[in-house]
Amino acid sequence: MSEMEVTESGNDCSNDLLLLDRVFLRLGNADSDDQLESCLTRFLPPVILKLSSPHEQVRTKVMELLVHVNKRVKCRADVQLPVETLLKQYMDTTSNSFIINFSIIYITMGFPRLPREKQISLAPCLLEAIENKPQGHQDSILMLVMPLLGDIKENDLNLKEKPKLSNLILKYATDVLLLPYRALPNPGESEFQVPPGMSMKTYKRIIDKNQLNPNQLEEMKLSIVNFISKDIFNMNDILLTLIVAAADSRFSVANHANSPLIRCNSSVDWSQPSVVAPLYSLYLGTWGGMKVPPDDRKVPACTRLRLKLIQYLNKATGPAIMFPHCVQVVFSSLFDPNTNSRLRNLALVFLLNVINGGDQTQLKRVSTVFQQGLLKLVRSEEHAEHHPKAYMCLGRLVLKCPENLNNQFALLEELVKKIPDAVPEMKTALRDALLEMSGAYKINTQVKSSDTASTSQADKMDVDEDKARLFDEPQALALFALLDHYMLSEESMIRYIAMRYSAAVFPQDYVPSRYLLLLASGDSQDDIATEALKCLYGTSRPNEIEDVVNNVSKKETTTVNIDEDASKKDKDRAPETDEFKVPKFKDVVNYIWEQMQKRKKGSNAKHRFVIGNQVLQFHPMTYQEILRYMRMCLNHDADLKDCSTHPNATSPILAKYFYENLLETDVLEQYLSMITLLLNACPDIMALTSFLDIVGCVPEKMAAKYTSLLPFLRNLFTTSTKEDIRDIAAVIYAIITVHTSEKSAIERDIKEFVVQGQNNKSLEAQCGYLAAFANMCERCIALSKRGKFGGKGFQPANWEPYKEGAVVLANFLSSPQTLLINSSVSAISLLVRCSGLPLPDSSSKQATHLQGENPFNINSNDVTDDDVTKFLVADRLFKIVGNAKLPSKVKERALYTLGLMCCGERLSFAKQIVMGFLQMAKDSKEFEIHLQIGESLVLCVEGVNSNENRDLWTELPREGAAKVRDTEALKENDVLLEWLLGELFKIGRHPHPHSRQATSIWLLALLKNCPEREPIKTKLQVLQNVFMDFLSENSEIVQDVASKGLSLVYQNSEESQKQALVAQIIDQLTSGKRSVAQVTEDTKIFEEGQLGKAPTGGNLSTYKELCSLASDLNQPDLLYKFMHLAHHNSMWNSKKGAAFGFHSIALQAGAQLSEHLPKIVPRLYRYRFDPTPRIQNSMQSIWHAIVPNTQATVQKYHKEILDDLVANLTSNQWRVRMSCCNALSDLLRGAQSLHESLHQLPTIWSQLFRVMDDVHEGTRQAATSTANVLSKLCIRAADVSQGKDGKEIVSVILPILLDNGITNLVREVRSVSLQTVSKLVTSAGESLKPFLSRLIPALAGAAGDLENVKLSYLSTALADSSTRDVLDDMRASAARHHYTTDTVVKCMPYVDIEVMKDMLPKILELMKSPQLGTKVACCHFIVLAAHYLRADLEPVAGKIMNNLLNGTFDRNATVRKNYAEALGQVSAYAKLSSVEKLMKKLVTLYETKEDDTSRQAIGLTLKSIAKAKIEHIKDNENVIAAMVFLAMHAPKDDDSTTVEMFEEIWTDISPARESGIKQHLPAIREEIEKALNSSSWTKKIQAANSIKTICKEVSSGLGEQREQLIRALLAAVHGKTFDGKQHVIEALAELCAVKDGEAPVSPALAAECITALLTEARKQEMVYKRHAIAALGRALSATQLDSFHQLYEIVKGILSKSELSMGKESDEEDNEGARQRQEQLTALKEAAYELLGKAWPKEPDTQEKYQSVFFDHCTSSYPSSSRSTQLAILASIARVLERLAILDNVGEPMDTDNQTTSSRDKAVANVTEKVATVIDYTLKNSNQVRHRRDALNIMEILVKKLKDLNKTEEVDKLKSIYQLYVQELSKEQSHEIRTKIDSIKVHFK
Repeated sequence: MSEMEVTESGNDCSNDLLLLDRVFLRLGNADSDDQLESCLTRFLPPVILKLSSPHEQVRTKVMELLVHVNKRVKCRADVQLPVETLLKQYMDTTSNSFIINFSIIYITMGFPRLPREKQISLAPCLLEAIENKPQGHQDSILMLVMPLLGDIKENDLNLKEKPKLSNLILKYATDVLLLPYRALPNPGESEFQVPPGMSMKTYKRIIDKNQLNPNQLEEMKLSIVNFISKDIFNMNDILLTLIVAAADSRFSVANHANSPLIRCNSSVDWSQPSVVAPLYSLYLGTWGGMKVPPDDRKVPACTRLRLKLIQYLNKATGPAIMFPHCVQVVFSSLFDPNTNSRLRNLALVFLLNVINGGDQTQLKRVSTVFQQGLLKLVRSEEHAEHHPKAYMCLGRLVLKCPENLNNQFALLEELVKKIPDAVPEMKTALRDALLEMSGAYKINTQVKSSDTASTSQADKMDVDEDKARLFDEPQALALFALLDHYMLSEESMIRYIAMRYSAAVFPQDYVPSRYLLLLASGDSQDDIATEALKCLYGTSRPNEIEDVVNNVSKKETTTVNIDEDASKKDKDRAPETDEFKVPKFKDVVNYIWEQMQKRKKGSNAKHRFVIGNQVLQFHPMTYQEILRYMRMCLNHDADLKDCSTHPNATSPILAKYFYENLLETDVLEQYLSMITLLLNACPDIMALTSFLDIVGCVPEKMAAKYTSLLPFLRNLFTTSTKEDIRDIAAVIYAIITVHTSEKSAIERDIKEFVVQGQNNKSLEAQCGYLAAFANMCERCIALSKRGKFGGKGFQPANWEPYKEGAVVLANFLSSPQTLLINSSVSAISLLVRCSGLPLPDSSSKQATHLQGENPFNINSNDVTDDDVTKFLVADRLFKIVGNAKLPSKVKERALYTLGLMCCGERLSFAKQIVMGFLQMAKDSKEFEIHLQIGESLVLCVEGVNSNENRDLWTELPREGAAKVRDTEALKENDVLLEWLLGELFKIGRHPHPHSRQATSIWLLALLKNCPEREPIKTKLQVLQNVFMDFLSENSEIVQDVASKGLSLVYQNSEESQKQALVAQIIDQLTSGKRSVAQVTEDTKIFEEGQLGKAPTGGNLSTYKELCSLASDLNQPDLLYKFMHLAHHNSMWNSKKGAAFGFHSIALQAGAQLSEHLPKIVPRLYRYRFDPTPRIQNSMQSIWHAIVPNTQATVQKYHKEILDDLVANLTSNQWRVRMSCCNALSDLLRGAQSLHESLHQLPTIWSQLFRVMDDVHEGTRQAATSTANVLSKLCIRAADVSQGKDGKEIVSVILPILLDNGITNLVREVRSVSLQTVSKLVTSAGESLKPFLSRLIPALAGAAGDLENVKLSYLSTALADSSTRDVLDDMRASAARHHYTTDTVVKCMPYVDIEVMKDMLPKILELMKSPQLGTKVACCHFIVLAAHYLRADLEPVAGKIMNNLLNGTFDRNATVRKNYAEALGQVSAYAKLSSVEKLMKKLVTLYETKEDDTSRQAIGLTLKSIAKAKIEHIKDNENVIAAMVFLAMHAPKDDDSTTVEMFEEIWTDISPARESGIKQHLPAIREEIEKALNSSSWTKKIQAANSIKTICKEVSSGLGEQREQLIRALLAAVHGKTFDGKQHVIEALAELCAVKDGEAPVSPALAAECITALLTEARKQEMVYKRHAIAALGRALSATQLDSFHQLYEIVKGILSKSELSMGKESDEEDNEGARQRQEQLTALKEAAYELLGKAWPKEPDTQEKYQSVFFDHCTSSYPSSSRSTQLAILASIARVLERLAILDNVGEPMDTDNQTTSSRDKAVANVTEKVATVIDYTLKNSNQVRHRRDALNIMEILVKKLKDLNKTEEVDKLKSIYQLYVQELSKEQSHEIRTKIDSIKVHFK
């Protein structure tokens, strides 16, 4: 085929082969690592791409080339490969498999060679590249990256949206973490033991190709933990990996994983099966039954890992408790051979969690399996320490799955039998398990309500029979028998279990079970007895038990039903409580009687309790509890409510029940028998009370039966030390006696009792006789009223025994014995209730007292009158009240008795008694006393029409008109009531706190008990005003009483009055107004202790004390401040008072409140959050009273509430501000949508910002908390999913946050604003785009505004520039990582070129800011914009670059760096013309600005441009090359890195320096000439350094450029000396030397150079002179010109000077200056000697002229020179000897030359002698290695020369010196000297 017919394909193939050959050649010629690296960087990626060629020849050639590369690279570890480019090829989806496979080979080879920083930067790309790649590739890359994972930044990688890649990485990381340190195979091992948790496949995957030692593995694991701890993965995905890491055997790894694991634990949803399934899988390994390849079969986790896994499996809830996995976990942990005690313990905890939280259907299927396993564990003695938990699990399992037991008692008996022998901990566990199992044995007696509701009476009886039959089943009977047996056990724990079973298994009304509980209530163990009481009565507190026994009704709370629908819903949601059931009284009595009979007949000694001569079948405590329980059953059967000790209001009802149901029945007889049996054995209060219930209610039937008990009862009330026993015994005695005895016998008893009461020596007996006398008289009077005692004309007032007893009682009122006083008061109260005392009203003397204003003065002495009258009794009762030594109980009884005195008869001085009460208003502040007086006042104004005037045993209380028995008395009492109200109104206006409290309570009592009385009805308006005034009182009691009073006024008011009252209350609540209190000396402005103590110790409580304190302090104006405080307290208390009243009325006035709700609800809502707890609680109660459905109400009045809160958010009172903050937080959280509050959001934010800077700390905290809540709500509402509503939220709140928030001076405000804005960006997403042009500049500005001012000041104040730069770098780093800048980063995905154009003017303006933070933030934004916008940035890039260029010359180094960095990034996307213009401008700036700061800025800029886009540097190298080359030769400063930067830039321009210099040499030369012609010394130095570099680097010579450079230097070298000028002369010397093959410098030009250098060498400045001499030497050596004469003249003057003569030039100079001059002279001398050696002439004539002078000088000066000078002399002698003409063997001399020969011999002899002297001196006196070496070197040179000349004599002379020192020198440690000795020795042979 001809060449013309070659196809295009063939052309491609040949071209590719040609290119590959050229690459091969380049690689072969690369003889250094740098060259090889450069070739590979450029050619390796394209060579690999050629593998896609369709031509076999090309692919074969590529393979050969790659084999060559492998051989070269593998043995050269320092050679870098182009990993980044290869990675791009590897990630390219269009690459074929050849390219991918070879790319990965070189990536894995080159990646470890990269610097660590580069590896870290490439790691994210590597990880992203492994998706959809072969597993081998994935493993290779993952193993490369694993050690680096910890250093990868969160921003560089986010795998949350890449589940497949995330799963791939985490699986591999988990396998690495599972790898134990001991499992790493040794090299050469072929057998593997698979570690726990791994399969053979995963194990080999890691260790097959990777040799890791344990320490490397630990570092890798730490790196993995660091990586997964960052916010890169979803929490659910990393849970398993973190758990595995936390279980690692090395502490460093496990400890590192703990913190992220805690965070992860709180974030994952433990109810998701997907979260927990991997934990099960790792725990159990691969199940044996699964069909899995052997290599994929996973080994179960080891015990250490299981211990960690099971802790987290325990957190699983709901569906995450997976069956049957959990069963396998439990049984493998309990019974596997490799388990341990701790794992068993955790397995039982896990089982408990499974039972509690697992699916009940699934649990029931496996419950039998669990039960068998637990029984196996507890029946084994091997693991006794786990038995307690196993019992707990067993109990809970039976509780959840009771059907497993099938009502069999075997397990119950088995566990109970273990209790006696168990240790305490085991007993407790057994007890708890048995108690939980009780539900499995429960007997179900429930009957459907739908059936029972429609059943007839007969049907109900059938149901009862069915119930009874249930308990007669063998199973129930067997269980009861078992419990009965256990109840008698010696072991208290068994008795406890039996008691609890009795309560749990059987229903409350099952009598046998109640019987067992009653037995347990008397147990010796307190816990059993207490728990039994709780099971019987529902409580174990004594007072609550009494309430249950007495059937006290529970107080019900009512609410106003404003919203009917809501109230219905609330009712529907109300939880149902278990009804308290009580068995029938008859059933209980019958059953217990039956058990008593059985116990009587039985032989068990434990069933007999002997007390005295009585035998009880139960313990007395048990017996009492039985009676109490039967009494409760009786009360319930009789349907008695609130029945305390009889007689009471229910006594007639009980009597009726007895008559109708129990009289003449065996049940009552048995009950009475039990009572009397206990009464005789142990007469306690319970037996007496039960007996009194029956005897008192049906005395006609019972009294006669028990007359035999009278002596016993008499003994009881005369000997018992207990008052209540004496009183009840006396009542029973009186009832039996009165109903069974004649009048005469009764009178005898009464007289006897009166006498005994007076004279008995026993105080208790006296009290008992008085009580019996009073009760007998009371019963007789009550019977006489019914005509059953004393006959028709019987008058108690004339009954002599009664009169005698009354006198005795009256006298005892003044007894010194408290007990007698109490008994007397009680007896009188009993008597005056039914009739007046049989005493005259008053004596004549007493009558005068009655007419006075204060007839009963409690503080005066007793009335001195022997006549015992009713007045005297009343007076003494008042004295009892005033006696401070008597207990309150006696005082209250005395007050009650005074009131009762007006009830038994129409008392003539009732008004005086009332006056006595009124006089006590100020005397006491005790609430109870005031309440009792109020009750007594009611009795006084009711008189004989009072309900107290009745027989309590037989008459029920009357209501309304039925109460009126005497109309005349009613009229009198109305007058009294009218007068009393008037007096109370007067007293109420008095400011004394006691009297105001008393008045409020008394008015409330009258209003409550006498609402139908005419005086009350006519005074309702006045009462309302009075109570309203009381609402403002500081006392909470008064406020509470006033609120209740207002409620009662409202109840009894007409409709018009009700409306006015509601209006008045609402006005007070909304405005906080109150009436101004009068201030007198008695006014308490503060409550006791409210302000503290005065200096003298008194409480600051009254106005007088406040005045006194102000005077004592000599600051009378303090009084006004105290008054202001008092007013402040009053105002707030007034609102609280309004709350009390409002609440009370609201309970009844809901319907009328509805029209005011828009006003009430907002304020009430705010008051609920008041910081004062008492006010808050009050408002809460009001709120709940009127708002049954809070959510609906708040939603309805949302706008009104919000407006009120916003208006008061900046109130002048901190309480209001604080309550508004808290209320606002609650309101916004509960709102359906934040959009409802849209119009107020800016105001809310603005106001909150103000309050967050409040002076009050609590208010600040509340405002901050509210702002955080509002922030979260705004973020949620602005979410992109909210659509248009979200955009509106953003548009409303963003301006206020940007303008007022993020730049606020208050740190908290800034913080919350920045957080909000940042999260808004995340949530609002694309919808934020319209606001970005405002948002981003604001954030950038805030970065500077928010910087700590102290840091800025410190930076300015620092004098040290390096420290300042470090600090500024830290400030810049902080600004780049600031919250504001992070938020800008989040905004970037939504920034496009249009947005950029909008905000650019603001950004450019901000860049002029003086604040470093703002400048850095702006630069950071521009860099981000360049990355995100890329080519789109081109239209504005030029403008940005111009502004940035100005900033690069900022005086602050940090700002310069950041601006340069930004400029470089922007330039990457700028127009080429803009970049070229920039480069030219930079060159111009470099030429015009000579300061280091400017030049550093230019360097930074070029470096940044090169970093961003190297092509810009390449394209413009003709513009910048010469400038860069010159710049890299500027004088180096220790602190500056400018030169290094330009060196790096030059490397970018030309990696090979020589070729770059050659390419740009003309331009460089022009630049050098400009610099040399410049007046700037610095530029001249730069030019000189550049010339030196050119001479050094250009190997082929400078050619025609050399002469031009020499002439430029010759022009520059003239003139005065300047610092650095030595570089110029050194450059001139360098130019004189030419390269091999290059034409030498012309003689004329060389002469000019030498002349110029000689001129410079004559300069006097010693340092410069030294450099000039050195340069002259190099130039003379290079040009071979003979200028030795001029040179020697210069040197001669130098060498003639002595260092010792360089002393101080003046007295002012210090020693340091002299020492420096000496050193300079020494250095100059050394340079002079070196010059002599180098410049020694070739011409013999010149040599002959100076050789003798030279050697003489050296010999004479050598001993006195310094060591360094001596070395210079030796070096100079060596050079001269080598070039000395007389020592050269130029042939045999002719005879005619005898004269010449003779002179030559002399000269040789002379030189030898001089040199020998120097050698001898050196070897003799110097022990310095260098000196001896140089001396021996001279000897060797001279010996060689002399031997060549056959100068035997001279040689022998040198030999003698050699032999003298050879022995010593051969011992030298220096190998160099020993070698030199040996070489000289050869010449002497």
